[in-house]
Amino acid sequence: MRNNRISSVTLLKATILSLWLTMKNLFRRPVTVQYPATRRPIPERWRGGTFALTTDKETGEENCIGCKLCERICPSNVITVEMEKHSGRGWAKSFILDLQACIQCELCVQVCPTDAIVMVYGMETPVTRREDLILNKEKLMANEKLYPAAWARGLKLQQLHEPERGTEEKRGVVGK
Repeated sequence: MRNNRISSVTLLKATILSLWLTMKNLFRRPVTVQYPATRRPIPERWRGGTFALTTDKETGEENCIGCKLCERICPSNVITVEMEKHSGRGWAKSFILDLQACIQCELCVQVCPTDAIVMVYGMETPVTRREDLILNKEKLMANEKLYPAAWARGLKLQQLHEPERGTEEKRGVVGK
């Protein structure tokens, strides 16, 4: 009997709380965005688009030197780079990025010494086949022309991680 009474009190409290929440939100303005007609602005530091391989604006040559740092640092192992050397410089013979398992961590962008790989704001690219989520070098090079680059570049991100000059002297670390 007592068990039945406790459960009915709990049920009554839950019902009153639910009705109170419903009444509280009933007269609020909806926040639904009618997507195709109205678009929310993408935050500046948003991660979640696709990737692109960049080219040098002056010479038109690709920036990737085939160093494989992005391949080594990728925690999902979704990047494969084949390197070739000619003209005294390294080049990426092939560059394959599998977006199916990519966790959008941006480590490949952070470690790139030449800003060759960047994330771009290309979130409106639905695909129907898994093959379309595998980006080869040609698709990555085309993405640079299709989408604007995100704020983060490898050299910019590396500078954010460097300590400010003079902080060692303030803490008394230098010279000990």
